[in-house]
Amino acid sequence: MSEDELVKHYFITVDWCNKGKRGIFCNKKGTGFWKSREHTWEEILEVLGPFAVILNPKSEPFTEEEFKKQRRWIPLAEYKHQYGIAVGVD
Repeated sequence: MSEDELVKHYFITVDWCNKGKRGIFCNKKGTGFWKSREHTWEEILEVLGPFAVILNPKSEPFTEEEFKKQRRWIPLAEYKHQYGIAVGVD
């Protein structure tokens, strides 16, 4: 395993209405909101806005390999289908 695969970045993850399908919040091109450290609650709110209440957000670490496995995109109507959740393929 290469050193790059071990490096983790923190992404904003959400679980829409607590349905048990947590994934990475991203735009329709698959670009997520990441940092080299955990996001603060204020940073999460800045990205998600008022819908954070129904999204149960967290800042979670992913390696590049883990991130690449999140390939199924679920658009969210709350963001006019421009943003959604990238989840792993079952």
